[in-house]
Amino acid sequence: MLLGINPIFIIFLVMIYVLTIFTNGLFLKISTSLFDKRIRIGESVKMSLVSSAGNFFAPAGSGLGLRAIYLKKSYGLSYSDYVSIVLCNYILVLFVNSILGLISLFMLDSFARPGSVILGIFFVVLIVASIGTLFIRFKKVDVSTTSHGIKWIKVVFSVFVKISSGWTIIIKNKKVALRLFVVVVVNTCLITLGTYFIMSSLGIILSLAGVLLFSVLGALSLFINITPGNLGIKEAVFIAFSSIIGLTTPQILSAALIDRAVTFIVLLLLWIAYGKSIYASMSTESHAFDQS
Repeated sequence: MLLGINPIFIIFLVMIYVLTIFTNGLFLKISTSLFDKRIRIGESVKMSLVSSAGNFFAPAGSGLGLRAIYLKKSYGLSYSDYVSIVLCNYILVLFVNSILGLISLFMLDSFARPGSVILGIFFVVLIVASIGTLFIRFKKVDVSTTSHGIKWIKVVFSVFVKISSGWTIIIKNKKVALRLFVVVVVNTCLITLGTYFIMSSLGIILSLAGVLLFSVLGALSLFINITPGNLGIKEAVFIAFSSIIGLTTPQILSAALIDRAVTFIVLLLLWIAYGKSIYASMSTESHAFDQS
């Protein structure tokens, strides 16, 4: 099947992947502005590239860790505020993709198939959990007069208080929250379009609902990021629900190969273009922050 790849769709796919890195950078720029961190769009896109490269080549969300260190050293953004931003991103991604996942299941009329009910319940739980986080708050506690054991627990709890404070700042600004939501929706649409290009490049005819469900499962599988590039995890999720999506195992593996190959090429080209600039920016910003 790989011998019959349509290069036109591959070119479109490259463009889509570049745009997703841009939208991820835009999300970072908008969200950090709430914490009085003015980051240029070019700089935020570079940080998105660093994060994407870290997640692709290293396991367990290494890209997020690299970006947290960079923002701390270069802009003084606290780790708790950064976690609040990541939390906001995760909640919006879970909410949007779960809604689309339910829509795709109804469009496929697949609830009689094995696994469909499980997926439907899973999406509903994620929607409820995402909405529920809007109401979760942690109140500040005094840890100065407690015993050692309890003090340790309350110190950990105080970290959640700081994260909760940052989360409150984000959701209280409805205008910014709406902009972040729109960015996530646009990013999700780009990923769905990317899935269409992957399938088209291989000559695979998949329904709109199948494309949508494939994209949703791929996006949600990234939360189980325990291998570099989520290698094997994403494919296992796709294969588990292949009968619902409407794909065979060879088709899924071929699509995964195209996805990873194009991702590698995009990251490589962007790193060649901006790698030196990223390193120089990190060194300059870090030195300026140390001097302040």
